[in-house]
Amino acid sequence: MKNKFVLAVLIFFVFSVGAKAQSHLSTPKIVKGLYITIDTFENDRLMENIQKIYQETSINTLVIDVRSNGINAFVIKNKKAKEKLDKLHSLNLYLVARIIVFWKPNGWFDPESEIRWKQVAQASRLAIDLGFDEINYDYVRYGGPREPKSRTPIEKRQPVIKSFFDYLDKEVAQKNSKPISVDIFGTTFLRPEMSIGQKVQDAAEHFDFIMPMVYPSHWAPGTFGIKDPGRASYEIIYKSLSEGWKTISKDKKNKSKLRPWLQAFGLDSIFPFRTMAYGANEVKDQIRACYDAGCSGWVLWNPSSKYERYIDALK
Repeated sequence: MKNKFVLAVLIFFVFSVGAKAQSHLSTPKIVKGLYITIDTFENDRLMENIQKIYQETSINTLVIDVRSNGINAFVIKNKKAKEKLDKLHSLNLYLVARIIVFWKPNGWFDPESEIRWKQVAQASRLAIDLGFDEINYDYVRYGGPREPKSRTPIEKRQPVIKSFFDYLDKEVAQKNSKPISVDIFGTTFLRPEMSIGQKVQDAAEHFDFIMPMVYPSHWAPGTFGIKDPGRASYEIIYKSLSEGWKTISKDKKNKSKLRPWLQAFGLDSIFPFRTMAYGANEVKDQIRACYDAGCSGWVLWNPSSKYERYIDALK
């Protein structure tokens, strides 16, 4: 009787572990993703629209905002959130949790704060427990020129961010055996931005994926000899990615693959601010540039998670 009981326990353990492992998906060879806000994820009607886009296109990944307090990933209860995530998994969608690290609505967390570091790690573990397949980190930096200034001297900022990269690698990636990715400025991808503490070589040592924000509208006129970058989607994406990846890809310490954020919003330029009708053709050009630059995927960014007008580019 005792042996049968032990056998039953072992069988239960094996199947439990197997079931838990099966709740996560492996990273697609080529990630084709959409950014999803918390409000969109929690709204069943809006998520039905996202699922419809998924069914009509080649999209295989959703990058979903989660809260960073480490207690509740969403406003809805964690149990309900897991049910919604399980449903998305059943559609074979790869799920990435996006965690905003040092920015907050009324200011910034101190990037040197060990309390904040632990809170971010806790939020990461919660996201993984809920079923997310990867953790993505944004705002891993100090404030920029138009943002609240930090008292930390500029020369000390890059070492702080580098230390935090190392912390995430050890406390999240290695302990949970899940991929991690990080968002960086497009300009940082070409040169270190010491004022915000970002140096892409530091990130490449610790993250599975580097995700530069190379939106055409965010490059200054004349970049790479292009008069109006916002209207040269293919050229600006291809040149920024291929130039920026040359040195990094040859670095023996590099463990990262390249997966950029692409523009899916109607902005022509921020130098000066001008809007434009951004459509499927512009998105299609960006995606083509990604593939030509050797990327392992891409994710579209629309601040409202509205992608209907880009469907033709996603098929």
